[in-house]
Amino acid sequence: MPLRIGRIPYLNCEPFFAHLEGVETVSLSPRELGSAIAAGRLDAGPVPLADLIAVGDFVRRLRLGIATPGAAGSVLVFSQRPLPELSGARMGVSEETSTSAMILRLLLELRYRVTGVRWGKIADGADGILLIGDEALRARARGTGFGHVTDLGAEWTAWTGLPCVFAIWALRRQLPEEAGLQLERALDSALTRAMGSLPEIAARRRDTGLDELQTVSYLRNFVYRFGPKEDEAIGEFTRLTASLGLPRGVENRLDRGPRVP
Repeated sequence: MPLRIGRIPYLNCEPFFAHLEGVETVSLSPRELGSAIAAGRLDAGPVPLADLIAVGDFVRRLRLGIATPGAAGSVLVFSQRPLPELSGARMGVSEETSTSAMILRLLLELRYRVTGVRWGKIADGADGILLIGDEALRARARGTGFGHVTDLGAEWTAWTGLPCVFAIWALRRQLPEEAGLQLERALDSALTRAMGSLPEIAARRRDTGLDELQTVSYLRNFVYRFGPKEDEAIGEFTRLTASLGLPRGVENRLDRGPRVP
């Protein structure tokens, strides 16, 4: 029986999945993946960093993931005022985000000392909205009516001097070791093949508001194989979220996760 792998249906995940074979993929939003793996409904997937902290005992990490050395291009705050001036603002947040929402709160509260932000779902009348993935790319291309656009990857790196880690590939801990090794090799091979043929992906994915050259440039900006700098960034994110006492991802809702078809 093939492994069931969670797939985030965003352009920046395409390099892992464009040539991945021998698995069954299930499309889920980023914030749904962690609980699905922890509860055994999926075998593996690119789990958002915020949720990985919560489900650490349930999974084994790989040295693969999704990060940027600075600006991400698709983790964007659209707002009426710059981030340092958002005290008391009403902020709408995409329901698909997990890690990015925490990064925004860390930046507002710790970097800029912003207070009194009212958090909620995206709705008319908000002073700012946080969008991620393809939704953010499309919004930037068509315009939103907000006067300021802030890239959270760029903000994080300017603040910490570290890359911005959004997700890490993780395997269900009960998965047999050999199955995990086979998946890791398959992912690495698929990634190598995809990064060597990005124009093919760009030609297929013309649905984000980017042209083919922009799509290739966008994908080349991501870090998919992790090293010491990404490890340091993960540690810093973990430390900062703990310092604010932020709720941790999927904690306390593992048994109420999404139904995977």
